[in-house]
Amino acid sequence: MTDERRNAGATFALLLTAAIWGSAFVFQKFAADELSASFIVAARFSAAGVITALATIKKWHRIDRGYLLGGLATGITMSLGTWLQTAAMTFGTSPGKSAFLTAAYCVIVPFLYWLVRGEKPRANHLLSAVICLVGIGLISLNGEGGVTFGDGITLVCSVVFAANIVSISIFCEGRDPMLLTMLQICVAALCGWVGILIFGGMPEHISMGAAGNVLYLALFSTALCLSLQSIGLKYTNPTVGTILLSLESVFGVLFSILLYGETVTLRMAVGFAVVFAAVLLAQFRFEKK
Repeated sequence: MTDERRNAGATFALLLTAAIWGSAFVFQKFAADELSASFIVAARFSAAGVITALATIKKWHRIDRGYLLGGLATGITMSLGTWLQTAAMTFGTSPGKSAFLTAAYCVIVPFLYWLVRGEKPRANHLLSAVICLVGIGLISLNGEGGVTFGDGITLVCSVVFAANIVSISIFCEGRDPMLLTMLQICVAALCGWVGILIFGGMPEHISMGAAGNVLYLALFSTALCLSLQSIGLKYTNPTVGTILLSLESVFGVLFSILLYGETVTLRMAVGFAVVFAAVLLAQFRFEKK
């Protein structure tokens, strides 16, 4: 395969990943209308965990203390972030708003990385943070000048997802990313079941529609997309790859309008554009000539 065809395939893989992740916000909302956040997390990651465990079974002998610690750190943050994102939808946050408010994690990551590794954020990170706050205000502030409860939970979820990205970047050093991903998914599933034991939420009956929504999240949004992401980023420039994946928020709004019937006001549309601009700005490295 030529480099051009391989790069084109990688680009398509990342675009498909962004599209599926964008559509997942709608299916997550549909599932949250019937099922508890804890059960959605447990069921989603359990199914995906079985698939990824079978796919990496020949690599299990390489699991050591470092992999286990990485699986715990990434799995707990993934589970908590997904739980908060799902719970926020039960308080009225629409799929489109969730997509863009969650995307704020791209702006938060450099600052968390600074706390952990001492690497100071660059000037464009500071500027993107300010721009992102403006966009969040346009999206979330209600008529009384406050942020709705569901939107506030989603913003907390974006911080947790930023912590997840930082933990992945730390524990992936010198390790197989697919093996670590498998452990992350399995730990996230375990956390979901623990959440059910503590807080309840085990459904007595699951409709075919809700089961289909959870299955879509497990098979496509989790197992398939994580594989496509690994393949796409391997053969794509990191900055270009991140920008392609950030289109998840744009696809999230499009699918929310088409499948959920969400109405986007002019102020929200401007807010979406501002947040997306902040996400893009955070990805670039500007060098002095």
